[in-house]
Amino acid sequence: MGNNCYTVVVHSDETIKTMVNKCLQDLGGIEQLVPPGSRILLKPNMVVAKPNSTGATTNPLIIDALIENLVYTSPCEIIIGESSEVGHDTMQAYKVTGVYDVAQKWKTTLLDFKKVHHIYVDVPHGKVLKKVLIAETVRKVDYLIDLPILKVHSQTTVTISMKNLKGCLHDQEKSRFHRLNLHQCITDLNTVIIPNLTIIDATLCSLEWELGGRPVRLNTILAGRNVLATDIVAASMLGYRIDEVKHLHLAAQAHLGPASIEEIEIISPTKLREVQLGQVAGKEPHYHLPGVEVIEKGTCSSCKGALLAAMRRLSRERRSPSCTILMGQRVREREDEFSPNLKLTKPLVSIGQCCSWVVSNYHSEQIKGCPVRAEAIYRYLRRIS
Repeated sequence: MGNNCYTVVVHSDETIKTMVNKCLQDLGGIEQLVPPGSRILLKPNMVVAKPNSTGATTNPLIIDALIENLVYTSPCEIIIGESSEVGHDTMQAYKVTGVYDVAQKWKTTLLDFKKVHHIYVDVPHGKVLKKVLIAETVRKVDYLIDLPILKVHSQTTVTISMKNLKGCLHDQEKSRFHRLNLHQCITDLNTVIIPNLTIIDATLCSLEWELGGRPVRLNTILAGRNVLATDIVAASMLGYRIDEVKHLHLAAQAHLGPASIEEIEIISPTKLREVQLGQVAGKEPHYHLPGVEVIEKGTCSSCKGALLAAMRRLSRERRSPSCTILMGQRVREREDEFSPNLKLTKPLVSIGQCCSWVVSNYHSEQIKGCPVRAEAIYRYLRRIS
């Protein structure tokens, strides 16, 4: 049994229920971890309405096994809370993933954090954030369990437990994080929302995109009481060191947990499983159509995912329009990269509401939306190809 607060337990290749049970036992047992009569919040990753088989969302069987353990603590209430990414329906995500059925089975409260009351919380140790708007429920529970899925991310290299807490934010704050410094904002957020327990779904991991794709089966669950320590171990399974994941490095500098994996007590009956580095898709999504140039900065995952989906579809059809695409809340900082070429015949296309200023200042077309839908991007690019 691990007593170190930087203990991370890892179990592989058993049923999900068995792995969850063993992780909890190795951390001291559910009745030692969770005070009796607590109001408990479970925060899974329901970023989009896609099943766990895509590698995008937390496996509902983990939530089911966890709740089965939590009932032994005679909880006052068990709440499942999440806010899907901007432009997506949280309740639809609950239903598509099977989490809705788990909530019905155990008669737990199911909350869409897009539709609850939000409060501003001071961030006294924030480097970028001074206040942050979060779901009030998060501040009114006694015990918070973070339940992310392990996957790569186009802007933060990996998305695990620390980044999963973005789902506690008001949608306007999610966009603000991208305008500011996303890595530092995630770190700042983790100084005011601190999970009591983290359980990471590494049963199936997306290696292509945070919205799912090219999942690899690792059949592993990790758990720990320190969110940074648990993320460091999980990131190592994808071949990443702490210094290669900026928000983890910043969190270590802020003393939110260990500074290296060597400081962590890893309890695992077998050797820690790792994905070979060659399997990992990398930090950025693969944009490649010969005639398309993409200039972006501060783009949200929804718009990036929509563009990627549209470009893949065009690639399958062997179409390649000739244009320069501008996207992101901070693309203005890269204006010098496209303005010298405006006299060329290559069309300039801005994507999303945050790039509406391009139409006002330059001769360009705009694909509207916030977020923009993949179908809209596809139809426009197909028309000009």
